[in-house]
Amino acid sequence: MEPDDVAFTIEVAEGPAGAVISPHGELDLATQGELRAVLDEHAARGGMTLDLAALRFMDTSGLRLVLETAEAARRDGFAFTVLPGRESVQRLFEVAGVTDLVPFGPPPDAGAA
Repeated sequence: MEPDDVAFTIEVAEGPAGAVISPHGELDLATQGELRAVLDEHAARGGMTLDLAALRFMDTSGLRLVLETAEAARRDGFAFTVLPGRESVQRLFEVAGVTDLVPFGPPPDAGAA
């Protein structure tokens, strides 16, 4: 396994609706604090998009972080959109029955077809 396959990283780019935050690797109890800090920073700036496409794995601590951020966006009035991840990541939202609580946007390549 390559080192990049194991490492958790977060890319931040500017998009038309604010920051686009893309975590890479595995979002779990050990890494969710790092993502939380980035999300909190950008929430204070007015909004963001969380792109889950590069996650290989997400556990319930990552799910909770997404749900807490979505709730904070509704409560505090900042823009928050989540771009869906791979099937295994999306399945976690479905099994938990919380897909209607997360402001999912279309996948980045949805308009390209």
